[in-house]
Amino acid sequence: MLDRLNLEFQDVPPRDWRLLISVLVMANLVTLTSCGWIVLNRVSIPHGVRGRVMAQPLATRTPWPTFTPTIPVTPSPTYTRIPTWTPFHTVTPTPSVTPTPTETPQPPTPERIVMDAPRPPTPTFTPTPAHDFIASVRQLSPCENEGKHHIFIHVRDKEGQGIPGVRVHITWPGGETYATTGRKLEVHPGFVDFAMFKGSYTLQLADLDSEIVGPLTPDIPRSEMCDKTGNPVANSMYHYSYEVVFQQVR
Repeated sequence: MLDRLNLEFQDVPPRDWRLLISVLVMANLVTLTSCGWIVLNRVSIPHGVRGRVMAQPLATRTPWPTFTPTIPVTPSPTYTRIPTWTPFHTVTPTPSVTPTPTETPQPPTPERIVMDAPRPPTPTFTPTPAHDFIASVRQLSPCENEGKHHIFIHVRDKEGQGIPGVRVHITWPGGETYATTGRKLEVHPGFVDFAMFKGSYTLQLADLDSEIVGPLTPDIPRSEMCDKTGNPVANSMYHYSYEVVFQQVR
């Protein structure tokens, strides 16, 4: 019978057990309270009544069956085998090639250039003229000449002004002459001209220190035409002219 009760008790859910226990606790509290009330009021009960009450047999309390809870058997936990850890293949990265650092060229240290103090320019040596008047000669072009055969003479001072009254000594093989400046003022005071006729001529200032010019000759066997006038013999045999300048330099 106990086994049957045990089986029935196993089927009681926990919630009903809690309710049953609460009822039992309440019943015990009521019983205890009643006993206390009887004890406290025993003194006031009349003796005859008390004897009658006490002569009554006490009710026998039927004890509740003792509940022996069945401890449920907790199954032993099944251990799950932990798989053996297999290490992954570690990929070793290829080491990167560290480039060789390029040496940064250092800028060259600027050189300090020390400039020498400028030297005074070397004075240009000007040779002392050998004569007071130096001479220059130029042959006239065909259009300037136009068939003439003359020597055009200019005598100038340091300022370039013509000097009148200067005698020019002109010589040629077998002869000589003097020409004086200032007779053709329409040109300028230091001008004089002289006509040549074959041969060679040399000239210099007669009364002043000057260079000697020559020989000058019109005997040039070549004809040159002037393009402006169309003259085919503007320069030709025995028809060449020269310009001579005597320039005072000291």
